[in-house]
Amino acid sequence: MPSITHEGPLDLVRQHPEIALELISGTVGVTLPATVAVSLAPTDMSAVVPVQYLADMVVLITDQTTGEPALAVIIEPQLRDSETKRYSWPVYVTTARRVAQCPAAVLVVLCPDPDEADKCRRLIRTGHPGFDLAPIVIDSSGPPGAGEAGGPYLTVFTASMGGIDLETEAGARRVLDAMASPQVAEADRFRMTTIILRLASDAARHLLEAMMTTSEYEKTFVEKIHDEGKSEGIAEGEAKALLRLMSARGLAPSQAQQNRVTSCTDSAQLDLWFDRAVTAVTAAEVFAD
Repeated sequence: MPSITHEGPLDLVRQHPEIALELISGTVGVTLPATVAVSLAPTDMSAVVPVQYLADMVVLITDQTTGEPALAVIIEPQLRDSETKRYSWPVYVTTARRVAQCPAAVLVVLCPDPDEADKCRRLIRTGHPGFDLAPIVIDSSGPPGAGEAGGPYLTVFTASMGGIDLETEAGARRVLDAMASPQVAEADRFRMTTIILRLASDAARHLLEAMMTTSEYEKTFVEKIHDEGKSEGIAEGEAKALLRLMSARGLAPSQAQQNRVTSCTDSAQLDLWFDRAVTAVTAAEVFAD
């Protein structure tokens, strides 16, 4: 089963495939139309060969004016260099072009460890004249030239790759500010919060949770959903606010758990569940007694 270290950055791209544009923005030789549309493409890179090749994620960039495919971006998390990938990665690129009927395809490898990332950057020679593959590798420092100038989604992506020290107040504040940005939709904010809290170390998670409950961030991360729900009536509103928060954070309560919430008339109990739902990883954690 893929680890959260493997899945965290992918989840962010899955929610916002336009991140792929920022990952390749500094790549020499990649040209795009003036206006583009970005969407996820099927990850099945099956070819008419005995072996099936499955890419972790494929983002398709199309010309917004004509609707024609312009570039397929294959995104492959890789925690360490692998000799077998040096044979499969060229297949991903050629097959993505065929499946998407796209004139160009690039491979983006996500490898947080800088040393392993350098190994992944080695040129892959296929043996065919002029057909060599130089993977685009993103390590914990993020895309080249991104620095602190990237948008909020790229900032959270960089944090998910270990490029921001969340155990420091400055690092935690940078990520919280990004997630609190007006550019981030409310539902996205809670999904990103879930990913970051799961990836964070214990020390970083405690710091982030403590900062989220301060007056500076509480309105953004907690009170907004809570207040909107309570406007409909105390117990009923708190119940709706709790279920809305759990839905936004992808906690997926069972029918029995939903019934438990909607039938509860104890405001203190609902408040307790709500507070837990802000940082819980599973629905079971919210209702643990």
